[in-house]
Amino acid sequence: MEIVAVSHPIPTEYAERIYNEGKTIFVSRSYLGRVSPGDKFIVYESHGAKAYTGWADIKSIGKQKTSSIAGKYGKNLMISKKELQEYAKGKPEMNVIEFENFEKFKKPVVPKRFVSVAGKYIYEDEFKTIDKNKG
Repeated sequence: MEIVAVSHPIPTEYAERIYNEGKTIFVSRSYLGRVSPGDKFIVYESHGAKAYTGWADIKSIGKQKTSSIAGKYGKNLMISKKELQEYAKGKPEMNVIEFENFEKFKKPVVPKRFVSVAGKYIYEDEFKTIDKNKG
């Protein structure tokens, strides 16, 4: 089964910055590098909906020096510079996913299994289920 997307849990307040403010840069501690540009980045709202609520095309994904992230991405980051410093807690590198063409789902799609803090890969079968049920 082929990996076609990656999903990471995002608290609702940060997810809303993607929906309402057009943020296009996601940062996480965990790196799921078996996806590539053109695959999908799927937003899993970890509070509130507890469901997949939207997706976008991955433009780039990779580890970057924590110290350079805020300067490089600025206002496109879905968290503030201060939030990034708190979240990174001294980690020298963070995973950065740059995405485009975000689409918010008409209906949230609840996954069969919980999405852990580390995120998860989405295989073709689950991807098709999400696509069919997103409204």
